[in-house]
Amino acid sequence: MNIIIADDDENLLSMIVPHLEFLGHKVSCVSNGEELLKKAKEIKAALAIIDINMPNMDGKETFKKLRAMVEYADVPVIIWSGLEIKEGEALAFSSQKVKFIKKPFSLAAIESVIKEITAPKIIDDFDNPCDIHQIKE
Repeated sequence: MNIIIADDDENLLSMIVPHLEFLGHKVSCVSNGEELLKKAKEIKAALAIIDINMPNMDGKETFKKLRAMVEYADVPVIIWSGLEIKEGEALAFSSQKVKFIKKPFSLAAIESVIKEITAPKIIDDFDNPCDIHQIKE
């Protein structure tokens, strides 16, 4: 899967990127929101990961501008931060295709969140009890 990450923490990226590549993902990294929006036009990422605290354009504004791009309106997004917890949780609460993860986190935790947010959704055809009666008839 193509993943684009916007974070200015080189130490964090040096830990996460090799792990994601080992798992078979293609990862593109940028250091701020403006660069993410430019890169997003160049590649079609299946997942965007955005840090809230970045120079120039913060993650909240970056997320809103990314969502305004037609090709990224429904792409899953992971938002992470070690400081802006409430803001990150609020963004994640706004959509099922957005998850928040608090820094610091383990490689297993980010891997789990990626699997959860990118897993195909199973539609339950039996939400309405009337459906069961229709099948029996």
